[in-house]
Amino acid sequence: MKCYQIAGVFALMQQSSSGFAFSKHTNKSTSLGMGGYDATIGADPSTPLQFFLFPGNTCPNAQRTHIALHELGIPFDITEVSGHPAPDWYLKINPRGKVPAIRIPSCDYEVIHDSAICNEFLCDYASSTLKKDHNLMPQDPILRARARLLNDHCDSVLGKAQFTFLMNKDTEEDAKLAAEVEKALEVYEEALNNSDGGPFLLGAEFTLADLHVLPFIQRLVITLRHWKNFEIPSSKFVKLLVWLDVCLERDSVKQSSMTKEKTLEIYKIFVESDYAFGGLNEN
Repeated sequence: MKCYQIAGVFALMQQSSSGFAFSKHTNKSTSLGMGGYDATIGADPSTPLQFFLFPGNTCPNAQRTHIALHELGIPFDITEVSGHPAPDWYLKINPRGKVPAIRIPSCDYEVIHDSAICNEFLCDYASSTLKKDHNLMPQDPILRARARLLNDHCDSVLGKAQFTFLMNKDTEEDAKLAAEVEKALEVYEEALNNSDGGPFLLGAEFTLADLHVLPFIQRLVITLRHWKNFEIPSSKFVKLLVWLDVCLERDSVKQSSMTKEKTLEIYKIFVESDYAFGGLNEN
C-alpha cells in the first residue's frame, strides 16, 4: 500500500494525465511558460509576476492564488511545473517543490510560496506597490483575524475530513466520515450567519477567507457526490450553498477552475489508487 502526501498525489495526477492544456479562461494579460532553463535563470525584470502551478491547474492551493491574482487585477505570467518529484529547475526557485509559488522579477526575483502567504503578499503588493484599492484583505483587525482563523480551519480540519472520506474504502466508516465533513462545514455556515447579511464569509465583500476554502468545497461537491453519493444537506447549510453559487459566478473563479469532467478525470486516479491517507499539502 502506498502512502502519499496530498501534494504528491496532485503531482502524480498531472504527471499521469497527458495532453493538459491551460484553462480556456486564461486572463488576456497572462502568458504561459513551460518552465525549464529560462525559468531557472530568471525572467526579464520587466516581466510581470511569475506564477508557478501544476499543468491544468489541478491543485486547489494554487487555485487560491490564481483567484487572488485575477481579483486584484495583477498582471502575471504562468509557468507550469511538471513531474514528481519536482524538476531540478523548479527546486532552484522553490526548494520545497510545491505550488503555488510566485516570483517578482522587479524585486530581485524574490520568491514567495505557500498559498496563504502568497495571497496576503499579493494584497499588500496591490495596495502599496500598484496603488490599487481592494477589499480582498479587510483592514479591520477583527475581520483579518476571522479570515485567518477560517483559513486555518480549512487547512487543519476541513481538508483532512474531506480527503479522508473521499479516500476511505471501508464503507462501514462512511457514515461517520460524512458526519465529520458536515461538522467541519458547520464553521462556515456559522460564519455566514454572523456575517451581517453576507453573502460572503466576512460580509458584503469577497475576501481571502472565501477564496481560501472555495477550491476545496468546489472539489468536495463534485467528488463526494460522484464517489460517495454525498450531498451537502440543503436544510442544514442554506447559506453555505447560496455562498457557493455566488462564488462560482465570479469571473476569477471561472477563469481558475477545472470543469466537472476534468475534476472527475483527475480524481479518478486519486480515488482508485492503492493508498493510505498521508496528510495534506499545507501550501
